[in-house]
Amino acid sequence: MNKNALTHPESVSPLMEEVKKHDIRYIRLIIVDLNGMPRALLIPEYELPKALNEGIGIDGSSLGLVNIEHSDLAVHPDPTTFLIPMWETPGIAVMFTYLGNPDETPFDGDSRGLLKATLDEIEAKGMGFNTGPELEYFYVQRSNGNIAPYGSGGYFYLPPMDPTEDMKLETMMNLEAAGFQLEKIHHEVAMGQQEINFRYADALKTADNATLYKLVVKTIAEKHGASATFMPKPFWGANGSGCHVHQSLTDLKTGKNLFGNRDSETGLSKMAFNYVAGILCHARAMSMIVAPLVNSYKRLVPHFEAPVYIAWGLGNRSAIVRIPQYPGDKAIVTRMEYRHPDPSCNLYLAETVMLRVGLDGIKRKAEPPEIFDDNVYHARDLEMLPENLGEAIDLFEKDSVVSGAVGEYITKTLTKAKRDEYEAYIKYVGTDWASSRPRITPWEIERYLTTC
Repeated sequence: MNKNALTHPESVSPLMEEVKKHDIRYIRLIIVDLNGMPRALLIPEYELPKALNEGIGIDGSSLGLVNIEHSDLAVHPDPTTFLIPMWETPGIAVMFTYLGNPDETPFDGDSRGLLKATLDEIEAKGMGFNTGPELEYFYVQRSNGNIAPYGSGGYFYLPPMDPTEDMKLETMMNLEAAGFQLEKIHHEVAMGQQEINFRYADALKTADNATLYKLVVKTIAEKHGASATFMPKPFWGANGSGCHVHQSLTDLKTGKNLFGNRDSETGLSKMAFNYVAGILCHARAMSMIVAPLVNSYKRLVPHFEAPVYIAWGLGNRSAIVRIPQYPGDKAIVTRMEYRHPDPSCNLYLAETVMLRVGLDGIKRKAEPPEIFDDNVYHARDLEMLPENLGEAIDLFEKDSVVSGAVGEYITKTLTKAKRDEYEAYIKYVGTDWASSRPRITPWEIERYLTTC
């Protein structure tokens, strides 16, 4: 992203017309931190021209993005994201932002800006990156410091076993009013676990939508006296929540799906094979980005539809990469599904890294291993994902393609934060990782339940 991309004086007039037309009094500017958590500040409508022309100064150190001795950053609204949401107080609009330095250059620690710059790079080569995440979550109730699933339903259960229908319906209406095109909505496998799928789109739009989706789900749940959490594994012995990311590359000139080939037995193009190989080759090192919490590694255990071994298959839900076998023209609908990420990840960083390692596979003309048709959980000779966050950090730092995808600044900042997080957990449990893994600790509930 170049310097001029941060300011948008040409957008002042059309946006102020929208503000006046809809009687908008305040604009909530959304900043995405390195954990993928949305932060925000409100500005009155008369400050919007200044924000678009110059940016708004903020304290970046309080967001964990910079040190206190060099704490000044600037928030620059993205005019393409102006939205008047149904879940907000009347008179409030929202906009996503990019972060800049005081000299108006892009800030290296801005994950949203990093994804945009990466997409600009492949767009210059005539390609687009489309993604579709499936973010699972839990409705929970709290009592005396404990949590329990809200409802007792299982996969595809109806009311009364699933008592969350009103919450989900209100959530769906809020999402659709914000422009979401919804696909499948259903109760997931575990008690209290839900999934609302929205339409595949370009990667930046998808990441923004995922951020809003999580915000809406939580906001409506609280309104109904419950809580919603995207914590990967709130309950031991039950399925955790995944964020399976469907993805494909497209030719921007023709609209052609570059992963599809109707003449191929698998429906996959040669480019898709190379892309899958890149993903599999770097999967272990990507773990710190796509499964970023101590709690993430309690999800990544056998027999709960979460990946453990590095393998791929056609329609195989036990594999880390699968090629969905759904109806439609293979040249159009073919994509790959990466099942490693969980919904606590910063999707802007995750999409950036997945794209970079996939492109690395294409560049090297890498070949994936044989397609795995069996239940991967019964395998014993396949490479495994890292056992815990500590191991994931080490693997991330050693892989120059993965760490290089996010850049030196984010690598240094994020690895320090993640090492501190893992060490704090080990200190809390007072034992080794293996002994503490088969339980969900109060430390995890306190740290992750509401922040994820």
